[in-house]
Amino acid sequence: MKTKTLLLLSFLTIFISCSNHQYSEFTTFGEENHWQKTDVKTFTFDITDDSQLYNLSFKFSHVYDYQFASVPIQFEIESPDGKTEKLAVDLAIKDSTGKQLADCSGDVCDLTYKIKENTKLHKGKYTIKVSHNFQGFPYLPNVIGIGINVDSVK
Repeated sequence: MKTKTLLLLSFLTIFISCSNHQYSEFTTFGEENHWQKTDVKTFTFDITDDSQLYNLSFKFSHVYDYQFASVPIQFEIESPDGKTEKLAVDLAIKDSTGKQLADCSGDVCDLTYKIKENTKLHKGKYTIKVSHNFQGFPYLPNVIGIGINVDSVK
């Protein structure tokens, strides 16, 4: 029994040390699954090692068979030096044939969009604000949650 426990702990230690996640946060929108237009989500993280490159990813979780082919998303990235970069993206939910682009399990689908790849980030605090510009309702329907991942490139 002690050998199995020791092996399990060794495996977990190796797995955790090999992870390249620097920051990961995901927020949900409750039972209604409505992302209100006025609900700007803010994600804040620190970079302590500026000698490597990073990937910044956006996670969009929605109900299966989403009714829209794309969603207009805005990112506002504030770097430690106070500079702000604004990015507008038409986040594709389905391809031209109507096929879901997300990984779906049951009625939950997770879509990952790379905001930046192999990017140098300076040491300090970053803030990413995420909003949507969906027209038609005061909210974006059938959104389970959104999140931000920051991974170091190995």
